[in-house]
Amino acid sequence: MTAAPDRELIEVCHQEERCLVTADRDFSDRGRYNPANYSGIVVVRLPSQVQLADWHEAISTLILGLESADVVGKLWVVQGDRIQEYQPIAERSLDDE
Repeated sequence: MTAAPDRELIEVCHQEERCLVTADRDFSDRGRYNPANYSGIVVVRLPSQVQLADWHEAISTLILGLESADVVGKLWVVQGDRIQEYQPIAERSLDDE
């Protein structure tokens, strides 16, 4: 699905209850892709001059993270040896306005 539009890709992941793991930073926009609606979104941030070792470190970090926490309903940004976790955007009710 490398040529599929972002919206189609995330919808397939949703329907199949799969976590999306991508280097596409567009998926870190919680306003557009609220993590609460998905089985997890993981955005891998790599340096501009990426090397195989960068991918290895990021994937190893992701695996360790998955062993200790659940990504369902969350956005994780993996960069190097750390994971930043972002919660879903809360739905606003009419009472909030």
